[in-house]
Amino acid sequence: MQYWNQPIKKIKIIEEFECEHIWEFGKNKSSLSQLKVINNLKLKTSDAQWLSTGQCQKISYNKKQYNIYNAEYKEYGHNIWLIYDDKTAFAYFRKVNSRDQSVDLSCNQVGIDHEIKYILNSYLKNNTSVSMEKYRENDWYKE
Repeated sequence: MQYWNQPIKKIKIIEEFECEHIWEFGKNKSSLSQLKVINNLKLKTSDAQWLSTGQCQKISYNKKQYNIYNAEYKEYGHNIWLIYDDKTAFAYFRKVNSRDQSVDLSCNQVGIDHEIKYILNSYLKNNTSVSMEKYRENDWYKE
């Protein structure tokens, strides 16, 4: 949770583009870091519960470009937010408690770009209603 409370970075959204679905991670060399983050979180990319639009946001920060991806479980509302570039990936996985909509949060990083988690936080805080403490349906939209 300490990452979530860091100051917001000034990021620029470049475009939305079609990207790999979570179940396709690792099928080519460019998505190995994403697959490793998913595996480190003890999640299975082959789980039939994953739901994904296959859309990513390309953003820039400090002259570097990153991609942001999200997917969720069909039945439970659990979801993952993933940011990555060619060398580094970072993800939050929110496991939703159905009784009170609280969130059990896990995170993992592969690579050495220490700014990457703060860049994802900035995107989520500025462009969505996502909270790392409570789940709300459709919170990937900004209210």
